[in-house]
Amino acid sequence: MIQRSHLQQLPLKPKFPLAKHRLLMVFFTAALTSSIIFTPAVHPQSPSPSPSARQELKAEIHEYAKRHVDNEQSLQTEAVVNIFSSNKAGMSRGEIGKIYEKEYTRLKEEQDADLLYKIKKDLLKDLGWVSAVILFLVLIFRDVITGWVTNLFNTIWTWIYNRCAGSKFFRSISLKRYRDGLKEKHNQLKIPFRPSRPLSLKDIFVPLKVTGTHDSELIDAYRAIATNRRLMVTGSPGSGKSLLLRHIALRYALEDLPEFPEQPIPVLLELHRLSNSDKLLKDWFVDALARDDFPRAEKFVDHSLESNNLLLLFDGLDEVTSGERHRIVGQIKDLLDKYPKCRAIITCRTAVYRGEFNDAVDKALEIVDFSDQQIQQFLTSWEKEMQEGKSVEQLMQTLHNRPRIMAIARNPLILTIIAYLYADTKFILPHSRAEFYQKSTDILLDTWHQEHNQFQAREKRLVLRHLALLFQDSAKQHQQDKRSMNYQTLLAEVKTVLPGLNIEEEKAVPLLDEIVERSGLLLAIDGGERYQFAHLTLQEFFAAAALLEKADDLVTRFQIDPDAWRETVKLWCGLAGDSTTLISKVCQIDPITAFQCLADAPNVDPGLATEIITYFQVRLGAASVDNAIEKAFGNVAANTSFRGKTVFQFLADTLATGSEEARIIAAANALSFTNKPEATQALVQQYSQPEVSQALIRMGDLAVLPLADLAVRGSEDALDALLAIGTVNAARVIVPLLWQTQTNLAYQGAWRLAGLLQQPNIEAVLRNYSLTEEQRRAKWLDWIWQPFNEPRGSALPIIAGRIAYLISKSPD
Repeated sequence: MIQRSHLQQLPLKPKFPLAKHRLLMVFFTAALTSSIIFTPAVHPQSPSPSPSARQELKAEIHEYAKRHVDNEQSLQTEAVVNIFSSNKAGMSRGEIGKIYEKEYTRLKEEQDADLLYKIKKDLLKDLGWVSAVILFLVLIFRDVITGWVTNLFNTIWTWIYNRCAGSKFFRSISLKRYRDGLKEKHNQLKIPFRPSRPLSLKDIFVPLKVTGTHDSELIDAYRAIATNRRLMVTGSPGSGKSLLLRHIALRYALEDLPEFPEQPIPVLLELHRLSNSDKLLKDWFVDALARDDFPRAEKFVDHSLESNNLLLLFDGLDEVTSGERHRIVGQIKDLLDKYPKCRAIITCRTAVYRGEFNDAVDKALEIVDFSDQQIQQFLTSWEKEMQEGKSVEQLMQTLHNRPRIMAIARNPLILTIIAYLYADTKFILPHSRAEFYQKSTDILLDTWHQEHNQFQAREKRLVLRHLALLFQDSAKQHQQDKRSMNYQTLLAEVKTVLPGLNIEEEKAVPLLDEIVERSGLLLAIDGGERYQFAHLTLQEFFAAAALLEKADDLVTRFQIDPDAWRETVKLWCGLAGDSTTLISKVCQIDPITAFQCLADAPNVDPGLATEIITYFQVRLGAASVDNAIEKAFGNVAANTSFRGKTVFQFLADTLATGSEEARIIAAANALSFTNKPEATQALVQQYSQPEVSQALIRMGDLAVLPLADLAVRGSEDALDALLAIGTVNAARVIVPLLWQTQTNLAYQGAWRLAGLLQQPNIEAVLRNYSLTEEQRRAKWLDWIWQPFNEPRGSALPIIAGRIAYLISKSPD
């Protein structure tokens, strides 16, 4: 099948003289049709490289082949060729591939031929002669064994494997079973709210973007991982940190990690497991491998660490208890110091990361919120689940009409809940964050499949509140894992609540099962031995509800451990009737949290609110963790209240009349965080300022029409911004530019639209684009789309043909 690479590989801007454009078009044609006659290119002769250069390169290629055979990896020809394609030895890509494959095959045959030696050296050493004889007898008579003998064989083999999986003889078997275990665990993304219908992680995963210091430096997360041996990855709750590590593990299991030619073996370790334990870090890796069907891996772990063959994935530093954090950080840093070339990725919430690993990693990066393009891509995987009359575009419009909900929908976890409720229920999105959590959890506890529920939503809600508060408190009181609890302790706690609900203690088990199985708000993990909330954000919401009448208790907890209780405090303000007293006390402890609370609080004394806002108006443009001040301004300004309108006007005035660059940038960013159409107008009016473009890009579809107006007036920067937004609406407004009488604008539009056509959802939308008769009669290259089976009447062949025509005519 011919791949649609012709438009995907085009540069986004014309960077070559006309002669090279025409040469590009010849290549363009050759990639699409079989009618082009190829003629060999004649290259000028260059001096022959020295034999030593070729030998050194050959030795390096052989080393990769040896590593892949030793690690029981399949052929990685393409990856190796890409690594060495730019070489000074004059070796062609084909020659590199042949050398690698020849050496790989030779080493593999030697490995297979050495079977008897391996049996004597490894198998007999681990098993002894009696067990080895049993194994041979089972293998010899396997064709005649039937019935109960087959079960006996499986039992014996399992016993042997569990005892010897870590030996060299079993290495290929163990790694294969490890891959199978990872696939089984990570292949499907179980949605807690619909456990019987999981989604494919491979399909649902949206490539994440990370940033180092400024939004303008956004890069793909996998690119960052490939170019840095060690990374610290931070992000907000539910931003996709854990999902990224799971996706890495899954891609390894599917042998689809070209970013790592050396093919390191990922080991995913959830750091909350390490709390309250004296076990060595290496032993935790052994346990992690065992959970995915690679037992007895002690020697394997030692050898792989020494040979830099592991990719260590440390997930959730923020989920380690505060009392244990220093010890666990020390353990990880000691290990990284001992094995300086071993790859590692560590994740943590942005708000609680204190730079502990800055001197141990190559870079500290932050996962940014989903753009409109990413939201659209994520929701596309849900489209087939949506009921008749519902669509991704309809949901996107609803989100844009609710700025506060759109703000939290940029978080993958919250977007998952929204997508589920929209696709499967009659849920109507509210306008406030606290109301969203309240209504969505009500549906999950009661309304959805109500006929199957044995217990009332009120009863389950009170149990969850008690458990959430217990989980939040347990970390501080007992230095335990604050995310999970063992089953017996959890069950005992449920029983303490039931008498007050007039429910017999004997019903604790069915009530707990109903919460887990029907709502998905609480999850059974580790084979049912432990339980945890589906996400920390949900735990924090229920803890806030539990303390709704106990504001002083919440303030006390916040004062002791601000990081652990910050989100709970903000959610509490959204639920409470009057937050004035609590916000006043919180302001004395941490002013920025008090400012953030104003975005959620429906009722707070105007004098206090003005005092806090004034305090931060002076500080707009000052550095803050996670752009916290800018986001707080944006969240407050998004509100339609008088206070919100006042803050919005302050930001617009600062952008228009400010003289300090830092304050102008901060004001632009804050306006973009409002997710309000009015913000795009304020930003567009100041588009001549370079800081504004990135803020408009962040606003996604809301900025498309204003940017399109700028593009029509000749702004190439506006076209670049539309390309960066990358949604179907951005593509739609670029299409008419292909027939602009201003030929330069048409050329520029063609290059940008070529960059967007690689996205399947954009291709699908443009297929149904309505073209005028004048547009259909204009010049276009009709052969461009001929190899593909397009539906009758599709506009895509004309659009693609027009793009190719303009690119072929584009001047230097």
